[in-house]
Amino acid sequence: MRCGRERRVDERKSVELGVLAHGPFGVIEADDVDAAEAVIRWHLHEARRLLSDLDISTDLAAAMRLDNWLIAEARRTGSHRIATNRIYRCGPSTVRDAKDMKTKLAMLTERRRARLVEEGRRRFVEVNPMLIGW
Repeated sequence: MRCGRERRVDERKSVELGVLAHGPFGVIEADDVDAAEAVIRWHLHEARRLLSDLDISTDLAAAMRLDNWLIAEARRTGSHRIATNRIYRCGPSTVRDAKDMKTKLAMLTERRRARLVEEGRRRFVEVNPMLIGW
């Protein structure tokens, strides 16, 4: 059984969708109520998804940001190797310090998502090609 507040939200969304579908003088049908419920469910799902970020540690959240940035950068450049100086300049702000980046990169290496490669004096981060979709 839904509480009064939830029913009012359902009714309000049903009216809004009914007006959009049938105009201000149309009849609110069962399909309008079903559509309103789907919209409300979607909003609740998105709110839960966004708020779930609050449940993880700040280090893990920063590592996830770095991971997303590395994958996007690899797709943009067409190479799974990204120079560390590019990450310091253009990457997420949480990894612009060498110590922070090493910590976050260690988390990604542990999960086989990326790794640090050194060639002489140059250092690169290699993104797992399976994550890029090649």
